[in-house]
Amino acid sequence: MTTRSSSDNTVHLGGRIISDRVVAQLLEELRTGRWAGADRLPAELDLAGELGVSRTVIRDALSTMERAGYVERVRGIGTVVNRAVLSLRSRLDQKLEYYPLIRSFGSYPHADGIQIQPLRASGELAQSLEVEPGADLICIRKRVLADSTPVIYSINYLPRSLLGGQDYTKLDLGGSIFEALEQSCGQQVSSTVAHIKASCGDAAIRTAMRLAPGEAMLLLDEVCYTRLCRPVLRALSYYTNFFDFSLLRKLL
Repeated sequence: MTTRSSSDNTVHLGGRIISDRVVAQLLEELRTGRWAGADRLPAELDLAGELGVSRTVIRDALSTMERAGYVERVRGIGTVVNRAVLSLRSRLDQKLEYYPLIRSFGSYPHADGIQIQPLRASGELAQSLEVEPGADLICIRKRVLADSTPVIYSINYLPRSLLGGQDYTKLDLGGSIFEALEQSCGQQVSSTVAHIKASCGDAAIRTAMRLAPGEAMLLLDEVCYTRLCRPVLRALSYYTNFFDFSLLRKLL
């Protein structure tokens, strides 16, 4: 266990932050546990006692949940639960992990057709990743299936410099690209900027995804950043109509 300076929420347990663990626990309790029927959460002090953490951790966890729209903290009333948001299964305003997303639809996720190759950064790619034109990149392509149905085609570009001297052909790419970035490159993605549009894809993608004539996909074209606001990944994800996405828009 490693400890950083200021507050309880920066204590790592098995690579996860305590407040992240508490958020996950609170969401589970709100959906299927002791507060499944509640319209409000207990007071911060009571929550801290029940979950065995400090009040600082509870405040951090509730702040995270409020930003995500699961709760609203109202002065004089307490922490109000937004049941409509809790019931949303796949949200475009949150980081999309392919495998948990597919499991939430009751299907078995797996990948095939994984390809990895080096290339040089074009002007547009170089600009989005803030590298020099012609810089070495790694391109990773794969198809993701739900059971036997192709549902996502992904193309990811990352600077080869992130790998240091590692052999890029040895990367574990069967799971999440975010996990691969963190485990192999020491880079943790904390935010993305996504452009969303309909796309038919090229002939190779359409064939791989078994699309009907005229059938389009939803393309998420994302640049992924670390907490130091450094771009480390350009991700193109083509989603079929297997998915039904939601988007939470908060008015500040």
